[in-house]
Order: sequence, then structure tokens, then C-alpha cells
Amino acid sequence: MQNTPQQMQTMAVDEFGHADKLTLHTLPVPMVDAGEVLIRIEIAGVGIWDAMEREGDLVYNEVHFPRVLGGECAGTIVAIGDGVERFAVGDRVYAQSFMNDKGGSYAQYVVVSEKTIAPIPDGLDMLMAGGLPIAGITALNNLLALGIGSETKLMLWGASGGVGHVALQLAKRMGAHVFAIASGADGVELSKQLGADEAVDGHSDDIAQRARAFAPDGFDAALVLVGGDTVQSTLSLVRQGGIVSFPNGVMPEPKAPDGVELKKANGFADPMLLDELNRLIGIGEFQVHIAQTFGLSEAAQAQDAMKQHYLGKIVLRVSGE
Repeated sequence: MQNTPQQMQTMAVDEFGHADKLTLHTLPVPMVDAGEVLIRIEIAGVGIWDAMEREGDLVYNEVHFPRVLGGECAGTIVAIGDGVERFAVGDRVYAQSFMNDKGGSYAQYVVVSEKTIAPIPDGLDMLMAGGLPIAGITALNNLLALGIGSETKLMLWGASGGVGHVALQLAKRMGAHVFAIASGADGVELSKQLGADEAVDGHSDDIAQRARAFAPDGFDAALVLVGGDTVQSTLSLVRQGGIVSFPNGVMPEPKAPDGVELKKANGFADPMLLDELNRLIGIGEFQVHIAQTFGLSEAAQAQDAMKQHYLGKIVLRVSGE
């Protein structure tokens, strides 16, 4: 850890509660053990899971305060532990710090397992990479669960959200025909820009009619990233033998029609998934749409911003704090 400070700035909570519990702390930089790397963070992603952890609704280990939040980031490796062979000091990487015992990514530094990091692929800058780790793996894992391949007709609910807009691009690279259901006119426009074969507003009253016209024989698969009665009503358009998939956090959870398989796929990273994600991203121009950028000390405002309409991802710019 040569040239690495012993202390760092973080946004952490001293007790569970509302966003105002997130305050600036000076804490020790975590120590690197075998199989781990230390990353100097430039960009940290902000997700609904962070707010759930802040409120105490997502507790995965013994609770100690102050608790540093943040499930994902991008930055540069500044130290490696024993046994790390795939990465070296100086590598630019993106990483998951979700459910990480050594603290989250709302910080200047984070220590994570080498199994949860990947090189930033060509074509993505640090800003976009910071919003990719959880959205990318969640999207990919669900598309794999759906068996997406050439000519698959996919219904994608939540196509303009953090996971959805990434899933749309990956599905197109996997050969799918994508019927994207997005949020608002701006969400429809983004979905079209990202390659959707057709895009509709989730609040319009002709979704089912347009979906039937898109897939007269039924959809092969549906990826559900938002909940609600309208979502559920459209799943009857998935054909017999088709599959519906969704990740943790979709409420209410979708129900599959008779003759349709229901799968639940999470967004936990591993080296094989990260390699496949980078391979797919590398096929062509790829976008992680960043809706808003906040400073590290503005993490509470960033979490509050998630309650408003936005497209893609919200991130913290950590470097320079």
C-alpha cells in the first residue's frame, strides 16, 4: 500500500434511518488480504439497494457502525493481495462492493475480492464504468436465465432504467428482437437510441395491442424489472413454453401464466459473468446512460434523487473530494 494514505473520506451511517443519516466520515483505509485488491475510486454507482441498506432493510453481516454504503464503483487498483494474478497495480477496473464485509464504495478507497472486478472495456469511460457493475451483471444473468438467442422475441419491462437499458443493449447483441417498455417519452426515445425494435411508454393504454402486433405468436421471453398490475397483465402474451425472469427487488414479484416458467436471477458478479459481460460490450458501441452525477459528500441527495423520474444510472464522482 505504498503511497496510499492511511485515512480516507467516506459517506457512512452511524445508525440506520433516512438519507440524512448519511454523513461524511474519515475512516481507515481497509487492509488488503489474500485474493483481494485495493481500488482508488473515481466513480461510485448509486442504487436502490444502497437505500435499503441505509434503512436497515438489507442486512447481510454482523452490523457495525459507522457503516460505509455503496455497492459498485470504478477506479484504479493501487494494491493487490497475495495470490492475485489476473490484475496488477495500475489497472483501471470496475467492481462490485455489494454485501462487502470491508465496506462499500461511497469512499475514496475500497477493498474487494478479485472475483468481483473486471477491466474497464474499451469504449467505456470511467464515468460509465462506475454505473455498470450491478446493472450489467443483473441484466446478463437474467438474459442467460431466459436463454436469449438469435431471433428470441423479448418483452422488456423497465427498459429505460439502470438494469433495463443495459439489458436492452445486451439482448440485441445476443440476437433478440426487443419490445421495450420504458418510462415516459424520454425513456422511449432512449430505448430507441439503444436499439429497441419497438419502444412504448409503460403508462400508455395500448401496450397490449402493440405487443400483440409485435409478437402475434407470443413472446418467447419476458424480463420484468418493474412491478404492477399492468406488467402482470401483459405476461399473458408470453407463449406456452416461454420464460419470465426477474431480479431481486421487483415488487410485487411477477407471476407466470400457466405453461410459462418463472425464474429469478440476481446480480452477484463472478469472473465468468464479468468476462462474458465485457465480451458482449466489446462487440460495438455501448452506453451506460448517466442521468445525474453528485459529489461524494452529496450521497444523501443522490439517494433522494432516485425517488424522482430518471433514466439509466445515478453516480457519485469521488475523485477530487
